[in-house]
Amino acid sequence: MKQRLYFIGALDYPRNPQAGDAIKNRYLLDFFRRELEKVSYTDTQNWKKNPLILIEVLCKLLFSRFDNIVISTSNVSAYRLVRLTTSLHLKSRIYYFMIGGYTPVKIKDGIYKADPFRKLERIVVEADKVSDLYHELGIDNTVRLYNFKRVLYTPDISKPHTGKVRFVFLSRLTELKGIFHILQSVRDLNEAGYQERFEVDFYGRIDDDVKERFHDQVNALENVSYKGFLNLDNADGYETLAGYDAMLFPTMHATEGFPGVIADAAIAALPVIASDWRYAQEIIGNSRCGVIFPTADNKALTDVMREVIENRQVLEPMRKNALERSNEYNVDKVLTRDFITLLGMDKPTD
Repeated sequence: MKQRLYFIGALDYPRNPQAGDAIKNRYLLDFFRRELEKVSYTDTQNWKKNPLILIEVLCKLLFSRFDNIVISTSNVSAYRLVRLTTSLHLKSRIYYFMIGGYTPVKIKDGIYKADPFRKLERIVVEADKVSDLYHELGIDNTVRLYNFKRVLYTPDISKPHTGKVRFVFLSRLTELKGIFHILQSVRDLNEAGYQERFEVDFYGRIDDDVKERFHDQVNALENVSYKGFLNLDNADGYETLAGYDAMLFPTMHATEGFPGVIADAAIAALPVIASDWRYAQEIIGNSRCGVIFPTADNKALTDVMREVIENRQVLEPMRKNALERSNEYNVDKVLTRDFITLLGMDKPTD
């Protein structure tokens, strides 16, 4: 019997997921299971270390029948899967849910071929600007769906924050996420006499190649702490996040799309101080839901942090705007039956 949908993506079962792609994919899979009968999946977590995962995908594609196939993986694996599925002449609608925002750039640069993407039923992108990039390539089968989270907490923004200004970093701790730029800015601000007026907390998994260096620098700064993992599967986690004044997001990743932590920040009414990655203006907007500074410009990051320390009130309108914007990221409002209909997933194939 034909199954309605086959989902291919990182899910990180059975662990509590920390990576943004696994968190997003679990929301998607749960949604498809609610709306469509006969949904199966392959968890591609750690596929590079486990070739049996790719064998499982190939066997299901060749020996099972599906109305819909969803590919929701990062750039390199997604391209391989898009090429594979579109070359097999399957009688299935094939959808690519983009993780990140770099695929059209690689097509433009000639790294990826465009034809497999034209054969897809839909490409679901995380920002309007991603659709614009595909359009420039003559690929117009895109649908925009901002990243999403479950809204478990509503902060009271009528209460002003007092005491030290509190900054938070919440993401995977890597060099390219800008963690050492933050630490350098802290040192510069401390030397300028601001040490007693602010603090920075880090949450997230630390990559092995930066772990020793990161801990050494954090331990040398009295107003910086590493807090481990912040669980945002409950209201308590968002209440903790809402207690900060601003999120720091100085990413230097060229592949960055719509990071889930930006949606988390909006739910917590938390302005974001972010580098100007490709989609920052659309998602955050300078002075709307945060402040954007030039990517990899350490002095600019320091200057923004100093401005916030000296005048916390500059964040107040951004807190309100962020909370209002969070409605667009509410999983219960964006993943609905209407979205299934929009994509055409509820129609049988021949």
